[in-house]
Amino acid sequence: GGDFTATDESGDIHKFTSGLARKSAQAGVDFQYNTTVTRLLTEGSGASAKVTGVEIIDPQGHHKVLRADAFVMAMGSFSVQLVKPLGIDLMIYPGKGYSATYNITNPEQAPTVSLTDDGYKLVVSRLGDRLRVAGTCELNGYTRELNMTRCEAITRRTRDLFPDACDYDNPAYWTGLRPLTPSNIPYIGRSKISNLFLNTGHGTLGWTMGCGSGRAIADIISGRQPEVDFAFTGMPHNKASTVVAPRRVQA
Repeated sequence: GGDFTATDESGDIHKFTSGLARKSAQAGVDFQYNTTVTRLLTEGSGASAKVTGVEIIDPQGHHKVLRADAFVMAMGSFSVQLVKPLGIDLMIYPGKGYSATYNITNPEQAPTVSLTDDGYKLVVSRLGDRLRVAGTCELNGYTRELNMTRCEAITRRTRDLFPDACDYDNPAYWTGLRPLTPSNIPYIGRSKISNLFLNTGHGTLGWTMGCGSGRAIADIISGRQPEVDFAFTGMPHNKASTVVAPRRVQA
């Protein structure tokens, strides 16, 4: 048996973020792709400490410093490494997840709604003429190498479920690092450095919470109280709330 939720939908995150980037660029946002962030530059100490810039390596290999009035740490699993030298200890660990995407060759045999295989911890999503199957969690540091044993296990299970639906001989495998917190609740809010804000640690729900988190952190930076009832880092919270926040962040 299973549960059916009529309001559930599937989407293509690459198409969504690409479209969002185009809209944002039209509004004046400057995107710098293929750029590596190496460290945050600070001055002062204690309550007077602030971030003065971000050291980067651009696509041509040149070292540069980006300046701004306020900074948001939103680098997922890699946030830990960048804020630790500043004395900020985030309880985030990378959980590597896998996905396999197959071209659908027999549409009538492929599922039309999102499915969860709870026994194998896999989620199946129909994306037009493709079928994407994602899941598993591998705790293996920051490596993003594909473990073919896991990849092939996903294909075997998908073939068992939908044997005639897809071209299983030419899968597209992918892996990424989920920024996991012990409670699977992210850090959103202020850090102990006045102009450094946190929006990281969304675990398995990055896209689910992405837009809401972005609005909340924009409110916080602008001095507004976010509408949602949540244990924002470094801010007063309604004690009656049942929200559980990650522990041990120095904010």
